[in-house]
Parts: sequence; structure tokens; C-alpha cells
Amino acid sequence: MIQRTLIASAVSLVLLTACSEDNSVDTVSTDPTDGTDPINTEQRLRQFDNSDAFYTALREGLAQQNNGYDFAFAETADLAVAAPSIGGSAGGDVAESASASDSSQTGSSAATNDVTTTNVQEVGVDEQDRMKSDGEFLYVLDNQYDYGEPVFGIPVDTPEVASVSLLVDVLPVDGGTSAVSDSVAGLSIAPAPNVTTKVRILSLQTDAPDATPVTDLEVDLGGASADGMYLYKTDAKRSLILTSTSFPNYYSAWNDSAAFGQSRSLVTKLDVTDPSQSSVENTFQIDGQIISSRRIGNNLFLASRYYPAIRGIDRYSMTPEEYDAALENADLSQALPKMTHTADGTVTNLIDPAGCFVAAKPESTDYYYSPDIVTLAVVDLETLQLKDSECFLGATETLYATPNSVFLATTKWDYSGFPTLELEDSDTALTYVDPRVDTDIHQFSIEGSQLTYSGSGVVAGHLGWNPLRKPFRMSEKDGYLRVATFSDAQNDAVSPINVSVLKLAGDGDLTRVAQLPNANNPEHIGKPGEQLYASRYLGDRGYLVTFRQTDPLYVIDFSNPEDPKLAGELEIDGYSDYLQPIGENFLLGIGKDAVAAPEGFGDGFGALTQGVKLSLFNVADANNPYEVHSIVVGERGTEAVALQNHRAITVQTATDTHPTRIAFGIDVAGLADPRPTNEPSTWYQWNFTGLHGFEINTGDSPSIEKRGVMVVNSASNQLSSPYGYYGDDRSVIVGDSVYYVHGSSVYAANWSDLSNFTGPR
Repeated sequence: MIQRTLIASAVSLVLLTACSEDNSVDTVSTDPTDGTDPINTEQRLRQFDNSDAFYTALREGLAQQNNGYDFAFAETADLAVAAPSIGGSAGGDVAESASASDSSQTGSSAATNDVTTTNVQEVGVDEQDRMKSDGEFLYVLDNQYDYGEPVFGIPVDTPEVASVSLLVDVLPVDGGTSAVSDSVAGLSIAPAPNVTTKVRILSLQTDAPDATPVTDLEVDLGGASADGMYLYKTDAKRSLILTSTSFPNYYSAWNDSAAFGQSRSLVTKLDVTDPSQSSVENTFQIDGQIISSRRIGNNLFLASRYYPAIRGIDRYSMTPEEYDAALENADLSQALPKMTHTADGTVTNLIDPAGCFVAAKPESTDYYYSPDIVTLAVVDLETLQLKDSECFLGATETLYATPNSVFLATTKWDYSGFPTLELEDSDTALTYVDPRVDTDIHQFSIEGSQLTYSGSGVVAGHLGWNPLRKPFRMSEKDGYLRVATFSDAQNDAVSPINVSVLKLAGDGDLTRVAQLPNANNPEHIGKPGEQLYASRYLGDRGYLVTFRQTDPLYVIDFSNPEDPKLAGELEIDGYSDYLQPIGENFLLGIGKDAVAAPEGFGDGFGALTQGVKLSLFNVADANNPYEVHSIVVGERGTEAVALQNHRAITVQTATDTHPTRIAFGIDVAGLADPRPTNEPSTWYQWNFTGLHGFEINTGDSPSIEKRGVMVVNSASNQLSSPYGYYGDDRSVIVGDSVYYVHGSSVYAANWSDLSNFTGPR
């Protein structure tokens, strides 16, 4: 038998994000009072006394990473190593949607003229999206990509390297001109595409629903792609704020810190006060990758990750001794992330090194902090000037924000102190170390445009694999942070899902004050092998949906946040990716129908998914939730943008004249109304794509009512690729007028007759 041993990152490396679906044994007690709680001063960020202390810590982190970062192989012949996936398992961790987590309101707030806005996690905290509207105009962000031919042995200082997705090193820190290393010689690398970005502005007519194009403004982003935009209005002015990056596929290289020394991010402000005279007003560039952003009032909050690019130092061509010597003599003040305004060329440091922090090194482990510089910056949207920033050496991949606080979370995979496991077949024995996974959380308070570091804590488990879903695992209310995580174990003895409650202690530590399950409330949340799908926090309740073969809906009672309880549980077929509050007593679940799969079959989790399912739950009694009505759209193979991105769901709250309205795009496979005799394992062909409207009635006979479909593409009259715009569909409702954005085209109809629409515009 050929023995091959994979030594993972000097065994003790803490990987910076949830990039593996492996599960390990949960070693943390579920009783927060038994003395084993790891959430104390070891997690608190340590502030430097001066700039020299920061540079010393930065050198130490760079040196440790260089000496223990890379994967090593005892034998590499015939050993295939796949890059880890950030996207999660099939169907198991797609983007979740959520609205206001602290109230029964939806985050998609309605304006005075009944205009729906972006569906967000927290009321008062805006999120970027590809579509915005104020009811008068519609703004659509359109990126057009021109992909070139694959290239071989490209110079690494060219943009093409941004698309490399490997577990081998190909980027020199100083952005030199050496070719791709011999270990990937001959590798076919897809070059980064040429990107043309336009902002379409259309005037909305609501009496006879239609959209009139006003302008298509082409925005020069220097070859970068726009990730999203914000609409910012004052009494005298209307602006769009675009965020973009030169590293659009950064998750593919997440574990290669050096790749982030090559990335740059842009924030561009457009003046659209008079849409016909729209123009670029100002732009600034920051070194590094914007991981996430939020708008609160007139401030833009940006979390970014930057790896110090030190000129003259190349860890890929130097020996460890040469690297350490060069690092010792390097002027690290020249390697700080900078902010550059393109209008006048003004360059300022994005951070003050003397005011930075470092992730503390617990004495009980060999863990060392990452030398990445994480920055949380506040930018004034009036002037695009930097108002404040906080920074630390470490890592982060998740931003959750309320109007009063920002939380940065980091998944931490620790391979130290665990027994070696072996997987054997007739040819190969693979030895690896089973990891322990925790999530560090750092809290920063907001006072106007100023940030203050408040404290840090840690919870067992991780927030999942999908970047859009991770923030919704967290919710702050009345000073308590509620967090739902995947357990790092999957067996009968351990709950798949942990719920933790954290609170700032007097010494500034974000300390765990409660957890479920615990000794007094030992009931598991979920069954072995299940994953966490939808999660919503509404007032004093939390709603969690797990899934493997059925859809358990769990209700958590947080009325006493220091003694939460599992109040109720409901099992139905299928699962919900998204939970929308409907009034005070109902929840709408949007997900997939599913049936149990024969042994050894299924979509990766023991079930055969079917069409898109909408379920209406009565949750008036937390101890007894039940489903009052459900409908299924399409058959196996049907997909919906709503299952991938919460911002694709439009919610118009109920008024005296109409019930709650829900709209989202669906790619229907098979028949829209599933045939009762269909074969669950049959994968049906795409039939049509369109915006579906639903009304949610909560009176004497609660129900979900179909209101029609705008069919914009079909197999019988195919106008474009059926999945060419997958993930981009958006809609807005203004009064009774509905506008559907599919790709770059806009369609309009009256809510009462969605099939009678105008467009494309």
C-alpha cells in the first residue's frame, strides 16, 4: 500500500475561514458555568503602545506564516488535492434572506408612497445591491464581462493572477515579474475578464406601469467589476455609491494571504440628482479587498483585508533565512494600506499603526495571528473623506451591523491537539488532523462617525460556508448578542447546532452568559447530519431551520436572554432558506420541497429536492408552531434567486387596502403546478423564467395566494440562455405597479395582472 501523508500547515495553523466541510469532536462543554468556557481574555484584541510595537508584531506574524504556512507533501505522485469550496454543500448553505432581526418589521422598509426597498438584515442598516429605487427612478447596475482565452505561464504582476484558485503559491509578495512557479508549469489559467460597468437609470410611471430609460452611464472602474451600490439622498442631492474590486473572485484564494497584497478596491460616487446629467463625482481607492460594507445614515462602513506587499521581498524565491533577514531590514511603514483619492491624487494611510490591535495569542495553543491587516473604516458619504478607522492584525470574513455596533467574525480552524485519523482504501492511506473550529467575534461601538473597540468573544462552531448567510446567524438585542453556529461534531451525542448568548462584561470581554443545549435544557437543535438553513431573530424569539430529510423549524425563547429555552419544534417535508415575518403571528418560509431519498441516494443530504416551496407558519404560540398552508411551484430542477440571495426578494407590507405582497423570480422546471404522479428522482428540463407574485393572507383563513407571473423567457419562445442571469433578478413594487429587473432589462406590470406587462426596457 502506498502511504501518503498530508501535513496541514505545520499542523497548528488556524485557517482563516470556513473552507472545509469536515466535522470534528466537540470538546467544549455545553454548560457555561462549568469552568471550561474558553471565552475570556484570550480572545480580546490587544492594543499596541506605539507604531514600533505594531511593526514588531507584523514582522513576527509574517515570519511565522512564512515558516509554517505552506502545505507540505511527503509524496505527491498521483495525489489530487482539490481547492476547498467556500460555497457550501449542494443546497445546504445557499444565501439566506433576513429582515429586521430585532422586530417584527421587515428590513425591506416601505416608504410613504408604498415603495419597497432592498431587503436587508437590520432596519436602519442599508446593504449594497445591484438595484436601487426611490419610487421615482430605478437604478440598475450592469456588469458586462468579456472573457479572453486561457493563458500559460503568465507574469504574476498581471491581473490574470486574480483568477488563480489553487492550494499552491503563485504570487510573490512584492508583485514581481517572475513566471508562475514550476509546480504549476503548463497550467491553463483563465485570465481576468475585461469588465464594462454601466448604471442604467429609468424613470418609473406608476399610473400605467412602465419604465422609460433616461440614461445608460458607463463608469470607468479601471477594469474592476462593481460589486453593488447604495442610494444616498439628501434634500438637495441624490447620489449612487458604487463599490468595486480588482479581485472579484477573492474567495478562491482565501487561504493565500499574499494574494490580498495584489487587490485594490474602489468606492465611486455618482451624482444622479438630474439623471439625464449623471456623472462621476468622486472616487477613492483603498489597498486590499473590501470584505463587506454597510451604510448607516450618511456614513459608509467598510471592512477590508490587506496583506502587506513589501517591495524587494519574495517569499516564493527566498529561503526562510533570506526572507527573515530581508524582513528584519524592511521599512514596514511603506507597506501600510493606503487610501487614494483619484481626483487630486491625495494619498493617506488607511490606518494609524499606533492605534491598531492584534488578535491575542492564547497561551494554551500554538495558534498565531495572521499578518493580514483588517481595517474597519468609516467614510463620510458627503465628502468621501475618511472619518475614522480601527484595525487589527488577524482575519475576518463576516460583518454584522446594527445602528449602534459592528461585529466582525472570524472562523478559526485549529488542527493542534487532535488525534490523527486515517482513511484507507485498497490503494491509499491518507493521514490528516481533525480540526477544532470556533468563531471569534469582535465588537466595535458606533458613535456618529466614530468607532470604539468594545470587546471580543468566541463561540464553538462556525457560521457556515456562505458569505451572505453568515451575518444572519447573529442578532443583537438589549446588549445581548445571540449567535447560532454549526457544531464541529455530527453524532448522536452532540447537537448539530449551538446557540450562544454573549454580553459585554465590565472588563470589556464579550462573555458567554448562556448556551443551548445545556445541562438544564439538553434537547438537541437538529438531528445528526443536519445543517442550519434559515435563521431569524425577531424580538425575543429565534427561528432556526435545519434540514437533511425533513424540515425541522425550531423556536428559541430569548425572553430571558441568560436562560434561553427551546420552546417549540415542527417537522414538515422540505426546508426553508428564508423566513419572512407576516404580522405578529405568522412566518413565511421560502425554500424547497423534498422527499426522503432511497439509501445511498439524494442531493448530498439524504433527500431529493423538488420545486420551490412556500410555507405559512402560525407561530402565535411559541410552544406549538404549525403550518397552515403551503404551495409548491415547479418540479425537480426548479431554482429561485430567492434561495441564493435575500436581496432578490421583494416584500410589500400589508396596508388597509392589500395584504402582504411577496415577489421573486423563479426558473421553473417541468410544470409550474407539480403533477401528483411525477417521479421524485426525475430531473425536469427548464420550462420558463419569470417574476412570481404572491399574497399572504392572515385573516380567518390564512393562505398563500398566487397572483400571477411575468414570463420573460421560456423554452417555447427562448429569448436568452435560461440561466444567463441567474442570481441577478430583482424587483420593486411602487403602489400597485411592479417592476422586474432580469439581467439588464426591465419589465413592468400592475399587481392585479402580472401577465400583462410592458418591456423589455
